[in-house]
Amino acid sequence: MNLKNSKFFKRIQELRHFSKEKLRKDREKRTHVVRALDMALSEQPCLDREWFSPEQSPPQQPTSPRRRMKKIRCVKRRARAGKEVDEISPYYGQSSDENIPMPAAEAKLQGFIQLNNKTYRVECPTRVLNPPMNVEEERPASETKSTICVSNSRYAMIGKISKTLGYKLVKESKLWNILWSDSFPGVELFKNMKRFQQINHFPGMIEICRKDLLSRNLNRMLKQFPQDYKIFPKTWMLPADYGDAMNYALNHKRTFILKPDSGAQGRGIWLTNDLKTIGAHERLICQTYINRPLLIDGYKFDLRVYTLITSVDPLRIFVYNEGLARFATNKYVEPTPGNANDLYMHLTNYSVNKRNSHYELCDNDDCGSKRKLSAINNWMRRHNYDVEEFWSNVDDVIIKTVLSAWPVLKHNYHACFPGHDKIQACFEILGFDILVDWKLKPYILEVNHSPSFHTNEQVDREVKRPLIRDTLNLVSTVLADKRQILKEDRKRVKQRLLKIRGDPPLQRPRLGGGTSKAKIDAQKGSPEAHPVDMEPDAEDHGPLAQQIAWEESHLGNFRKIMPPPDLSKLDYYTRFYAQSNQVSIFAETAASKKREDLARKMRIQIEEKKAKQQQMLNGKAKREARKRHALLLPRAVREKNRMNLFRLRENWSPGFISDAEERLRHTWLHMRSEAIRTLKITENIYSNLYETGHLTNTDMVVYPHLYHNLQHGFDIRHTP
Repeated sequence: MNLKNSKFFKRIQELRHFSKEKLRKDREKRTHVVRALDMALSEQPCLDREWFSPEQSPPQQPTSPRRRMKKIRCVKRRARAGKEVDEISPYYGQSSDENIPMPAAEAKLQGFIQLNNKTYRVECPTRVLNPPMNVEEERPASETKSTICVSNSRYAMIGKISKTLGYKLVKESKLWNILWSDSFPGVELFKNMKRFQQINHFPGMIEICRKDLLSRNLNRMLKQFPQDYKIFPKTWMLPADYGDAMNYALNHKRTFILKPDSGAQGRGIWLTNDLKTIGAHERLICQTYINRPLLIDGYKFDLRVYTLITSVDPLRIFVYNEGLARFATNKYVEPTPGNANDLYMHLTNYSVNKRNSHYELCDNDDCGSKRKLSAINNWMRRHNYDVEEFWSNVDDVIIKTVLSAWPVLKHNYHACFPGHDKIQACFEILGFDILVDWKLKPYILEVNHSPSFHTNEQVDREVKRPLIRDTLNLVSTVLADKRQILKEDRKRVKQRLLKIRGDPPLQRPRLGGGTSKAKIDAQKGSPEAHPVDMEPDAEDHGPLAQQIAWEESHLGNFRKIMPPPDLSKLDYYTRFYAQSNQVSIFAETAASKKREDLARKMRIQIEEKKAKQQQMLNGKAKREARKRHALLLPRAVREKNRMNLFRLRENWSPGFISDAEERLRHTWLHMRSEAIRTLKITENIYSNLYETGHLTNTDMVVYPHLYHNLQHGFDIRHTP
């Protein structure tokens, strides 16, 4: 029986068609209602013919969308042709005999909307502009459709906020406007970027985002400017500075904090009073521990200050006015050999303290283990601290930290983006961890190139969501016309491939708005220009001037700290740009000689290890000798050897396996498993890793029951 010819199948098809038609009508009705509400309650220009002047009467039947769009296209064509527009347009006021637009205050249209069989009278303000020759070119920047790729980010919040701002989410293979990534991208991605694209990382920013590179740059600046760069604890990079650290420890009785050179989330950090316990070849960052930090309610804390960099040449830095204060979960006591292992007292990392049972969740601003910076400011005001001066010192620390890596940032940017002449190719949100001592002096601890945007708590949502929204509003992606740039690039490639003769191609202007380096040098009279003075005047209408104007008008909750508004501070930071060679500052010192010796020994060890592996595993030298010997043999001998080898491989059989040995091996394996289970070796190791903070995500997934018991305070070592 053919099912398609049956009455039952035909009836099913009729019902499906009826339901689809009903859904379509309901969708059209909802769309009409939502559209009418949006037009009535928003301040966007009205493009529908449902809106009319008070002298007109409401139409009996609304026009169809097709006729309405046809009428709008006709109006745009007449505007392009330069003809006068006699009707009331959303871009013009009521025209007079001289075709002069009405003032903005008088450009209002009145209309009616019908909802639930009731008619409402509303007013719709119109946008009054000069008659444009091309409506598409005069479209506001906020109405341009931009795309963003968040495929390389694990934070769903970024995609949701981008959608609310009008961005379209696309894949990495598409022509995106913004690429948001959690990790540093490769050089190939930088090289292949178009002139309208932006990415949320600067090439070379790792110079301040790795602990060892940050320490090296800050120590270099401290040697050049000893009075200005006391913004971080005294730091040594082991093993290169092992001798200097030991010499300092002999003359000063201090507590030292040891960190991995490229660690994160508080893993591998520990305190000690005796540096002799450290191996001479361990790769660590050694810092003097700040014994007297500023305490709130008896707890130690640090500040997470979010900083946005939109340009490195010229250098433009913005600091978000809201951030996070992360508290330790045990009350602070000065470090002693007895409490040096208490990480919940000495470390303020959220990833460490969230495992403590004393971690406090609180919706109030004046309590909790994680609070907003506004709550810290209120606490300072209640205790008669100068909040403005404190944040001025924090801004100074941030500026000097970025300036320590500015030559590398500038060089890498111009090397990766030589043709970006419309907008800046990069922007980056950095998370500065600032520790404050009892004298209210800030110290830089580390810089995070990809700060966490998880919103596990209410305070995270209140801080990070506005931060992402204001950042996307501040970046200047909307200033670049994607279609025009792609058209220019295709034309340039075509001219180069076909070698078309004619007018020489125009040189791409630099982003500095036509301001050359020689001109700036002549104006400032300095041997080298610095990016503070490279901002154009108000009369300059170049790309950089447009970007600066856009950023100044879309600050949101950001404040600009570089270039500083105070001219005295501008002159103060100018001298930090003229940095000497980064290598010569360590020339002919004990640390440099130690570093060279260690590098030479390490290079020799690596070469010996490679040679040994090549000789043992591959047997390359022996095979080459056999090949050379085989080539010297006659053809008949070589063929005979080949046939003998083939017969040996054909008749090969595995060796004899004794059943008694197999039973003995299984018995030993069973005894080992029983010993691990009865002695609770796994539980003891797991508990020790949990207490020291070295537990990884893989351990939590493999042993979820053990992690669950430890989270609820059970002792898994003695639990039967």
